[in-house]
Amino acid sequence: MGEDEKAFTREITSDAEKRAQRTRQQAEREAARIVAEAGRAAEQERARMLEEARRQAERATQVNEARIRQDLTRCRLVARQQMVDRVRAEAAKALARLADGPQHEQALVALAASAVDAMAGDRFRLVLRPQDRARWGVELADLVRAEVKTRSGRDVAVEVADGVAGASGGLIVVGADGREVADQTFAARLERLWDGMRQEVAALLLPEPRRAP
Repeated sequence: MGEDEKAFTREITSDAEKRAQRTRQQAEREAARIVAEAGRAAEQERARMLEEARRQAERATQVNEARIRQDLTRCRLVARQQMVDRVRAEAAKALARLADGPQHEQALVALAASAVDAMAGDRFRLVLRPQDRARWGVELADLVRAEVKTRSGRDVAVEVADGVAGASGGLIVVGADGREVADQTFAARLERLWDGMRQEVAALLLPEPRRAP
């Protein structure tokens, strides 16, 4: 090979090496760019996943807090109802003690007179428990007649009738024609009054918690 051919070969080889060098450098730059973009994408995905995990944790916390509040409210309502039921049971027991105590006659007179005051007519029958009828009978009718006269000035006829008023105490007042009936037994009065008393009793026993400002 002559000198000219050797020089030509060297030139071609040198040019090929330069081209290869540029190709390698370009490939390295491209690889670096791809790696950098992949890193940014990975960081963005990581940030997205972290944010999603944070939102999920926050939602789970809110759900748990809501469930806890519901559970507390439910427990509070159950406890309140139990306490209210206990108060009602104790009230019924107290009335039962009154029905068997020395003040029962006075209570019967007041209950009967109150019923008569709200009813029309001038003849009334008192329905009592058997033991009350046997114990007071005509005496109670006379006392009721006198109490009505004192309260309203009305002259009424009152008699003790056959029948059973129930075991709770109190009495039933019936008009002469039987169309007007006033259930003044202790159980009936407690039933009528309880709806109005229940919320008040519950608030006294277990007040609502104050909300944070």
